[in-house]
Amino acid sequence: MSTAMHAIVGIWSMAELQRGDLERGLIEHVLPGVKDRPGFVSGFWMRDPETGKGHSTVVFDTEQAAREFKTAIDANRQAQARMGIVNDTLVLVEVTATTQRDARP
Repeated sequence: MSTAMHAIVGIWSMAELQRGDLERGLIEHVLPGVKDRPGFVSGFWMRDPETGKGHSTVVFDTEQAAREFKTAIDANRQAQARMGIVNDTLVLVEVTATTQRDARP
């Protein structure tokens, strides 16, 4: 198994009428739960204003940690559907490079 970072990348269809509730659930429940997962490095949840689709990228320090997270998401699809969320795509990928802006003094 590789020691490179790995990410789970998803695209989500979400019920527009439930957008406020879904965003609240993301902030109040999803983010704290993901942040506490073993191996968590960083996460980004985005929304395409043209399509209304959600996009997520969650990075883990090992492939195993990422794989376990993906398994947990896959196991929760019925609960997601009850809330108006359908997973269109969910893949495990290897992070090949990263960059960020340097901190300003």
